[in-house]
Amino acid sequence: RIMKFHVAKRKFKETLRPYDVKDVIEQYSAGHLDMLCRIKSLQSRVDQILGKGQITADKRSREKNPAENETTDDVSMLGRVVKVEKQVQSIESKLDCLLDIYQQVLRKGSASALTLASFQMPPFECEQTSDYQSPSDSKDLSNSAQTSGCVSRSASANLP
Repeated sequence: RIMKFHVAKRKFKETLRPYDVKDVIEQYSAGHLDMLCRIKSLQSRVDQILGKGQITADKRSREKNPAENETTDDVSMLGRVVKVEKQVQSIESKLDCLLDIYQQVLRKGSASALTLASFQMPPFECEQTSDYQSPSDSKDLSNSAQTSGCVSRSASANLP
């Protein structure tokens, strides 16, 4: 019992001993540095998601060079979402164009109406609003886009 008492007394005295100031400052500095690194990491994640960076530099680059700005915006999550939305709108317009063609075929009522030469679609209805091109589209793009807009381009991609 006396030994347990002396061990407990020694531990109690150790807890009462004042802390070394250098150790306390080191621990505080390390914790503060760790916190700053985490804040910086979180800020860079938020900037990447929202597409915000150097605001004044972005405004200047938009005024001077809009082509370069598109490439920098594509890196951010917001830029990617905008790009996908543009592609979806392009696909929707192409689907609308194809639905119009289908309705014309139904109105004509004959199977021979399915030939591409029989359609006289104005090219302004089927504009290309996206930079996306499928591999089959890129092969036929130069020939078919000159003939009758996206109607022949979309249909020529499916022909054997």
